[in-house]
Amino acid sequence: MKKISFILFLISINLLNSQTINGIVKDSTTGENIAFANIVLKNGKGTYSSEFGIFELELMNINTDTLKISTLGYESKTLTFIDFKNLTKLEVLLNPKIESLDEVLISSKKIKYNDRVILGEKKEGNISVTSLVGYETALFIDNPRKIKGQLNRIYIDLKKRKDAEYIATFNIKFYELDTLGNKPGKELHNENFYVKPKNKKYRLWVNVKDLKIPFPENGIYIGIEMVNTYGKIKKYSYFGPMYRYTQNENDKSLTWSNYHNSGWKNGSIDFKNKKKMKEEILNPMFGIEVLFPKE
Repeated sequence: MKKISFILFLISINLLNSQTINGIVKDSTTGENIAFANIVLKNGKGTYSSEFGIFELELMNINTDTLKISTLGYESKTLTFIDFKNLTKLEVLLNPKIESLDEVLISSKKIKYNDRVILGEKKEGNISVTSLVGYETALFIDNPRKIKGQLNRIYIDLKKRKDAEYIATFNIKFYELDTLGNKPGKELHNENFYVKPKNKKYRLWVNVKDLKIPFPENGIYIGIEMVNTYGKIKKYSYFGPMYRYTQNENDKSLTWSNYHNSGWKNGSIDFKNKKKMKEEILNPMFGIEVLFPKE
């Protein structure tokens, strides 16, 4: 009896410390709602704002949880429980990032890019990996010529997920190489770029020429974030399609993952090849078509 009473006491304490936060994310200058912003708690639970900027998230402990809200083109904001402890609805105002991309765009217009090259993993692979909604997977693609170019298209090799209940939306991102950590660094494009894939086995080509994304001399990270654009769905719902992975030719870990923009972690997969009796490193089959100046 005492044990049951103690358990009920613990449950009541947790309920007192838990709170459901309802909020809306807006642009601080225009007041416009921000769709599909990343919202993540310190304890790791995350969600997205809806197409109207609205979100709902349960805090497990109002005394320790913090809330991070972020999206491309805006300064991230972190709130502690003091900021929303007594609020029934939270309004989050994000400040637009003030970054000068004009210099890059102006200089790229003066160069004639007419030499096309496709870069990416050379080996074929048929290992399919399910990514979870909220996760961004970024692959590094080296620049073998070590001269500046411009992205024309990107591709993502996909495979059908048979038990998929929803089709995810892809948010495509582009990063410089952070040479200190060999991970994604500065963003090369400050706006979200959404693409709706099909749930089947195929190579999805996406034209990005109009975005004028530079291809740096030391390579680029292509990030694919799997976004839920359906709003509130049942827990543990299955999203498709799946990414196809292949063994890197040099057994290098080239992949990073990021859950709701909470921080980059190693995203490559260690795979035991039973036929060759050795461990292999698998990376997603992403690639790019680059335009270089004619040599």
